[in-house]
Amino acid sequence: MTKFYTAKYEPIFMYSVVKHQKIIKRIVELVLNKKYDEFTILNPNLIKDNIHNIGQKLDLLIKADDEYINVELNSKYNKYIKERNLLYVFKLCLDKSEKDKQTLKGKVRQININFRRKSKGIEDIAVVNLTNNKKVTTKIEIKNLNVDFYTKKHYNNYKLTEEETIYAMLGLELEELKKIEGRNDIVKEFREGVEEANKDELVVKWFTPEQEREMRENYIKSEAEEKGIKKGIKQGKKEGIIEGKKAGIAEGKKAGVLEGLLQTAKNMLEANMSVETISKLTGLPVKKIKDMLL
Repeated sequence: MTKFYTAKYEPIFMYSVVKHQKIIKRIVELVLNKKYDEFTILNPNLIKDNIHNIGQKLDLLIKADDEYINVELNSKYNKYIKERNLLYVFKLCLDKSEKDKQTLKGKVRQININFRRKSKGIEDIAVVNLTNNKKVTTKIEIKNLNVDFYTKKHYNNYKLTEEETIYAMLGLELEELKKIEGRNDIVKEFREGVEEANKDELVVKWFTPEQEREMRENYIKSEAEEKGIKKGIKQGKKEGIIEGKKAGIAEGKKAGVLEGLLQTAKNMLEANMSVETISKLTGLPVKKIKDMLL
């Protein structure tokens, strides 16, 4: 039986949600509880160039009226995701403020679409001062959309509202989508997009066991790199000088990447991949990999 891939996979999400602007606009407006007259995807090349490339992380940037909205897709939720998502929204604020040479007129909003997150459906994440628990800024608004909360309600035969149905559709299998598509035109259009994506050989070819393993390995490397950067920043701050920060970041990044590559190589050896292939994919010396066998 052919496996059906839901929208928790980035290429499927881009193909069925981002490619159809009406769908992503509807999801954004529901999560933020706000209607937008102007709605423009600022990085359309993400759809055009990367829709068949699972190596890319989804980072969807939208300009809606006078606001910037960043959408992050988190197929797996772990303890690093929350910190990483916060860094993304802070970076967006800094980038836009520096570019415009002024304080942002509208808000910067971030929507984190999470899978495998055991929590309530919609979470509000506030940026607060830990000493007094007061909001640091009103310019930033962060929302977590936890898809599994709604798919679980569907499978447990709860009567979902129109809004909940649209959230649940992101994680449902094909047969379940067909059952609920009569409730809303958005769901029907989404189902057609997902089904079309699953028939596209350029999309599904990435989901062989080997490619899924490659995706996991890339994830390990990226997480190791981000962990290294965090370690470097912390060390640099401790030294208390700008040059110390830069050096700490560089060393942390280098150590983090190496740690990730070594772990990846170990996983590949356990999967009985050849030393030469591992060296080619990771860039590690053959001798270094052979030493791991001892």
